[in-house]
Amino acid sequence: MKTIARIGLALAFAAGMAGAASAHAKLVKSDPPAGGQPSDPKTLELTFNEEISGKLSGADVKDASGAKIVSAAMVDQKDKGLMVMLQAPLKPGAYKVEWRAVASDDGHKTTGVIPFTVK
Repeated sequence: MKTIARIGLALAFAAGMAGAASAHAKLVKSDPPAGGQPSDPKTLELTFNEEISGKLSGADVKDASGAKIVSAAMVDQKDKGLMVMLQAPLKPGAYKVEWRAVASDDGHKTTGVIPFTVK
């Protein structure tokens, strides 16, 4: 009986942990996509699986040398997205978006990088 109770407790704990892990904001789409080759991007759009915090989420755009490109990030709660507006056109070359998203409901932070190349 004790063994069955332990197995039941372990399964309940595992199910609870799986639910907590799925609460993190995950990137589901980006424009440009990873590895994309836009010709003249003016904005970069990231879409997540849930609402993210406007105060704690954001993104930086960097060139191949790691220098930050002047941009402004804005969270769109309605679409569960993050929009990055570029202040000037990007010259041809390699870039990356380094993003951070904090889920509104649980406060957990996720991060990622989206590389792209401007033609």
